[in-house]
Amino acid sequence: MAASIATADFYPRLMQTVARRLEADLAMVMRYSRHSAPDYVAHDDLEPEHMELYRGGLYRVDPVYRLCRNDEPRGVYTLDDVTTPAERSGDYFNIFLALTGMADDLVVLFPGPAGTSIGLAYERKTPFRPAEVARLRQIFPLLEGLQAAHERLMLAKLASLERSPDKPIRIVDHRGRGVFESKSWQRALIDHPGAAARLSALDGEAPASLELAAGLVLHAEPLDAGFALAPNGRLLMLETADDGLPPLDYGQATSRFLEDRLTPRERDIVGLMLLGYPTLKVAERLGLSVNTVKNHKKRLYAKLDITTERELFLNFVSHLFGQR
Repeated sequence: MAASIATADFYPRLMQTVARRLEADLAMVMRYSRHSAPDYVAHDDLEPEHMELYRGGLYRVDPVYRLCRNDEPRGVYTLDDVTTPAERSGDYFNIFLALTGMADDLVVLFPGPAGTSIGLAYERKTPFRPAEVARLRQIFPLLEGLQAAHERLMLAKLASLERSPDKPIRIVDHRGRGVFESKSWQRALIDHPGAAARLSALDGEAPASLELAAGLVLHAEPLDAGFALAPNGRLLMLETADDGLPPLDYGQATSRFLEDRLTPRERDIVGLMLLGYPTLKVAERLGLSVNTVKNHKKRLYAKLDITTERELFLNFVSHLFGQR
């Protein structure tokens, strides 16, 4: 594990090491930002279709995305930690876990550079046991130490590269003097009029996050005394803020979905279908006969010109993506 620090293999190996300990069925590494949609850093054989659905709009009702957008979390989080009991009966994970065939979800969160969060996310077909969560929390300081060492050494390698990376990055020393600047840093400033002037006006005292210009966010991250190139300096990073949408309340999303095309009863049925309820359970929840539910489904499918629940789900994802 230690040998992979500061290499492209670090996060995949860290992900797999923890996955084996948890006997997880699915594993992934996510990057969460306050200004853009989450990114997949690494994953273990996730279905491309599921990734597209998540990136296409489902992330907006992801409780972990909401947590990272509003806070700077660190530690091990279970579903109970990031949702209320009411949300667990009808939130994002009930849909997404049902879609992937999983029963439970667990995430390990670390603070990342420039105000981001790095998450090791795990899903399993059986619930995670309290003892497993407790053991993972015991070793979290070790995992966090490895991750911090990786980020620190990656920055050192970045600063020593002869070729500039694609990311708009600038490293300054503790006096605010530039010691490294990527080519894309200048391109980003040129592409956003007024950004360079506002940056100069800060006189080297940039806050943790600041919108320099419309659609361009500046992040400032302190560097510790062990960062050889600029001890106690800062890492500056520019990020285009045009991708992430605000979190969306799942209950509101389902109530508004197709409200102008379906009857109230049909919307009740659709809401339960989107939570993964089979026809028998839908009938029980609504106090209807199975045949009545089947007839409602047949009529609403005809109205929407679809033939399967999968098509209904895809329509719902499109609806989520269109909500502001």
